[in-house]
Amino acid sequence: MAKLDELEELAKKYAQLKQQNNANESNQVELARLAIRIIDSISSASFFLPLEKDALSSDGTTTYIYQNNATYPAIFDFLAEILHMTVPIEIGRVKFGPGEILVTSQDRSEADIELELSTKEVQKLVYARRAEIFTKHAGAAP
Repeated sequence: MAKLDELEELAKKYAQLKQQNNANESNQVELARLAIRIIDSISSASFFLPLEKDALSSDGTTTYIYQNNATYPAIFDFLAEILHMTVPIEIGRVKFGPGEILVTSQDRSEADIELELSTKEVQKLVYARRAEIFTKHAGAAP
């Protein structure tokens, strides 16, 4: 299971390769390979978001930040692309962003449950797009 920092690096490589806009077969295979590695890591049972223990609740929203104030713009751009959404990725009452996660709930324990359920939903949605990646990248092998 890759850490989110490692996934961020893979997502950056994916974005750079995609930006080169080379339609040659080896680039398509590499794009597919990178995308599948990210998808498999995110949809694995051991996936977790590295969040600080303390969350801030105010005005009906609980805010979670990533450990060490890390941000993950490339991974969220990748997720938004494959899920056909925009950043922040909104699932139910949860908004997943590159620098923080917002849950519409004042109660911390309710927010924790909502976050866990929405994270599992993101994992399912990401996994459901796995086959689409092959089609998108000309049926490239993983």
